[in-house]
Amino acid sequence: MRSISQEQIIATLHSVGINMNDSVFIHSSLFTLGAIENHSVKEVPEAFLNSFKTAIGDNGNIFMPAFNYQFPRSRKEDLRSQECVLGYWPEWFRQQPNVVRSGHPMFSICGLGPDVAKICLPKKPEYYAFAENSTFSRLIEQNTVLVLQGIGLRVATVIVQIEAMLGLKYRFNKPFTGVTTLTNGEEANGTFYHFCFPINNAYREDYSKLEAALLNSGIMKQAQLGRSFIYTIKMKALYHFVKDFVADNQFALLNCNPSELYRFDNGKEVSYSVDK
Repeated sequence: MRSISQEQIIATLHSVGINMNDSVFIHSSLFTLGAIENHSVKEVPEAFLNSFKTAIGDNGNIFMPAFNYQFPRSRKEDLRSQECVLGYWPEWFRQQPNVVRSGHPMFSICGLGPDVAKICLPKKPEYYAFAENSTFSRLIEQNTVLVLQGIGLRVATVIVQIEAMLGLKYRFNKPFTGVTTLTNGEEANGTFYHFCFPINNAYREDYSKLEAALLNSGIMKQAQLGRSFIYTIKMKALYHFVKDFVADNQFALLNCNPSELYRFDNGKEVSYSVDK
């Protein structure tokens, strides 16, 4: 098995544009990295995290998704203990000292660093995960670096925020009412929204063409990292690229050109004809 040193990891992070004082938002398939020299398998998460800490310094910030999709069924979630379902590393990160967590019961985000409290706003419920004044909107405003380690753009949930910002109508805000306990123990009883596709899967996202265009343009940087790869792109650059990408075809990020779209109306998902 190919191994990599922490020094090599840090050098690679710098080579793809991660610099001192940056904020990074990491989607990772950590098992694809392989071994880190002088560290056991159990120590890999901490060693990899420490590599990012070194690359961005004490004034940088690290964010990871902490998503969990039970709320539509449970209608009651406690963010102090709710597990992230995206894999071992983000769940491990969630439990580390000084990590804060934003207040959405399905799409919470965890952060570590000096600015994370003002980005995640852990003491406030977040009713809209993808909207103006959401955690994702603040990540874009801060020009956070999107990091994809061992996994492609298909998992980059910030694109959903960009779709909302661009007013792309194939998604719609769907309400789920219930109780969310924030990490400070306060309960928020209200309606929380997901900017989603229709439940019948009439159409879905397909970011493969976008990913190819980003890599071909050089705006999204790439490098070999251990046994896999790493992609990075600043979120503001991603926003502007997506805006241009969908300018001539509003469905450029979908797997088809639907003839009908959906909205949520009177408790139901209702189809309507696409405006030509």
